[in-house]
Order: sequence, then C-alpha cells, then structure tokens
Amino acid sequence: MRGERRKKLHLSQIYSFKCGIGGFKDEHSQIGRPGFSRVVFCNEPDGADTSIRSYATNYVKSTKYTAASFLPKSLFEQFRRVANFYFLVTGCLSFTPLAPYTASSAILPLIEVIGATMVNEGIEDFQRKKQDIEINNRKVKVHQDFQGDGMAKSESG
Repeated sequence: MRGERRKKLHLSQIYSFKCGIGGFKDEHSQIGRPGFSRVVFCNEPDGADTSIRSYATNYVKSTKYTAASFLPKSLFEQFRRVANFYFLVTGCLSFTPLAPYTASSAILPLIEVIGATMVNEGIEDFQRKKQDIEINNRKVKVHQDFQGDGMAKSESG
C-alpha cells in the first residue's frame, strides 16, 4: 500500500510545480494576436512624435516647503495640532478683562514652542533639499540604442 501512494504522487500534480511548468507556454502564445500586442518606445527623445509622449523625469523632490510657502504652511501645520490651537484660544482669551492671568504669560510660551518647532522643521526641510540636490546630480548609466538593432551601449552621464 505504501508503494501505491508514492506512485500516485507526481511533482507535476502539486500546485506550485504545475503552475511553473504548464502555464508558461500558454500565456506567451497570445503575444502578437489582437488585444495582446503592444509597441513599447524606450525613451526616444529625437523621435517624430516626441511632443505627443511626455516622458517623466527622474527628478526627486521630497521637500515640503519653499521659501515663499514656509511661513503659511508651517503655521497651518502647527495649528492643526489640538494643543497648539487650544493655547492659541486661551492666549486670545487672556486679552479680555475676565482672564485671571496676563496675556504675556499665555502667549509667550506658545510663541516659543511654535518658533522652536518651525525652526526644527525648516532645518529638516533644508537638509532634505540638500539630499535631493545630491541625488539629482548623481551620475547614472544611460541605455542608448545607436544601431537600432537592440544592441545597446552604456555610458555615464
């Protein structure tokens, strides 16, 4: 009985082996038929229809702020935090005669905390910008097809 079980179990009947062997030819037999063929253009900047195709650049930008948008965006981010918004409201209420404390004791700590956080975010964003410039100026290998026969040469540039 033990020998019969071993004869019945074939590797091609196990799912992982069956997928790898049998499915490869069936999937690729459809290439070239209607609905399965496609033309791939590999970055031909000198081609006739270059204006139609818009090639994406490899430019990296991971910064959050620009020089003009730093103050408004940073203040918006600061006051999205509930604690900062709460202390802003209590600071505004401290200007009324009903407040049991002075306005400066409510506003100055808020300004210090927000100022320190904004300076920290500015430094981090500037460091990200320096890293982006470094990455964008790296030398890369470029694939160029000079002969038009699929034979490529690699160049640095």
